[in-house]
Amino acid sequence: MSSNDKPPVAQVANYRIMKLIATGGMSSVYKACDIKTGKLVALKILDLELAKNPILIERFHREAKHASILSHKNIVAFYESGHADNIHYLVMELVSGIDLGQYIRRKVRIDTEESRRIIIQACKALNHAHEHGLIHRDIKPSNFLLADDRGRCRVKLADLGLSRMENEEDYRVTRAGTTVGTVDYMSPEQARDAGLADIRSDIYSLGCTFYHMLAGSPPFAEGGIGERVYRHIAVNPPDIRDINSQVSTELWEIIRRMLAKRPEDRFQTPIELLTALRALTKDSLEFQNSQKPVQPESIETPTPTDTPEDVQSPSSPLTRTRLGKVTTTPDIQTNSEKNPDVLGITAEQKQAASEQFTYATEVLRSQGGPAYAQELLLAAVKLDPTNLLYRKMLREVIREHTHKGGWFTALSMIHARSRLRAAIRANEYRLALELGEEILVRRPGDISTQVEMAESAEALGLHGLAMWLLQEAISSSPKNLNLLRSLASLLERQENYRQAIEVLVKIRQLTPSDFSVNDRIKNLAVTETIARTLKQDS
Repeated sequence: MSSNDKPPVAQVANYRIMKLIATGGMSSVYKACDIKTGKLVALKILDLELAKNPILIERFHREAKHASILSHKNIVAFYESGHADNIHYLVMELVSGIDLGQYIRRKVRIDTEESRRIIIQACKALNHAHEHGLIHRDIKPSNFLLADDRGRCRVKLADLGLSRMENEEDYRVTRAGTTVGTVDYMSPEQARDAGLADIRSDIYSLGCTFYHMLAGSPPFAEGGIGERVYRHIAVNPPDIRDINSQVSTELWEIIRRMLAKRPEDRFQTPIELLTALRALTKDSLEFQNSQKPVQPESIETPTPTDTPEDVQSPSSPLTRTRLGKVTTTPDIQTNSEKNPDVLGITAEQKQAASEQFTYATEVLRSQGGPAYAQELLLAAVKLDPTNLLYRKMLREVIREHTHKGGWFTALSMIHARSRLRAAIRANEYRLALELGEEILVRRPGDISTQVEMAESAEALGLHGLAMWLLQEAISSSPKNLNLLRSLASLLERQENYRQAIEVLVKIRQLTPSDFSVNDRIKNLAVTETIARTLKQDS
């Protein structure tokens, strides 16, 4: 079998192949059905070209030998192995869920308590293997499956293809001095010689996995293979607290010890590591010192139908605009993100923005020119980008008084779009928000600009603003697939899985022929179950 997609045959022994699940370097895994019992299983088949190599055949069946001695709820169950019609195969438990690597890609970073619970279950799997004298040698996120076990999340260790027994002669299938494993998670001794690996090597790899969950990337993710291997051997990992301010000193000490260069400086057994993880209290798990930087919190997200009066401050004086809606002269804090310093906005800037807003409402109330009011409101938005009230009023004025012609010619609109894209490429997201609002004053229905503004707001940590920008755009273009897809992705990144599924259902209704939407809905449903049950799981 040289292709990843098609099985070599429709049936192997008693197992009817249904569909491809995954493909690796040596083999492919299929969903299959036992025709005798009707049981669904995972069928792993060795690549037919590789099956011509007796050493690789031995390695493949060694996985079966090792898996057969293990029986633990945190390890994928092994059923049988065999050889039929020149096909070498393993039969294993079919796990309903996603792997940890996929989960990290969806969430980018996993919170400290959820990460701890996942690693605790991984430790239990490693401890069971260790008690049976087994070393995995390829611990990494993609080899942990997150299964839905009757409403609870179950972490299951998979893929024993590189494993060996501690007293097993390894050199027939792995020559002395060679390297096996995955570079981003490989221990220093394993990088030098795979034969030097022991259970402490697996603990190091688990530490790299733990680091990846909390930081969003492995400890040494930059550079080519040679450079990364060198860093595993000679360079200390970056302090994860500089990347994720929610990681406590106590938690970092555990991870740092897992990642010690010398095996004797690490936790010596999974039980020792498990004890340290269980000893962490909530206070010692997350950083409590206010001197560490705080992640910006998202604001309460208003619905697209909110008008300025829906968000007024009780103490703010009311004015009535030319639009016939009651609004406020906001105080310094009205409708801003909860962390006012996220963009370094000074009190003077916020006061100036408030004054621009007040003057704009007076212009509208006195039947002044809407174009001038737009300039004032645009200035308020630039001075205080986090204040939703200013943006709402600006959009309201635009809807009522759309320019005919206006300040930009078609050529200047092209220039404005170019400036917006350049700002995003340079990671100048605040400038991107300003430029985007200028474009929308002249072209309110510009979908690309609205999406790019939402992405810029999210990059700044203004999650509530990002949500509002997309919802505001969708209220005008409820069937725009680009907007709906962006909203679904934003909701997913913010872990609002149920709302993301609701948006995807709308997309499915608009594009019934796009079968990938169904798969995404199913995967998100599994992710939502895993996230919910992990919070209940201790």
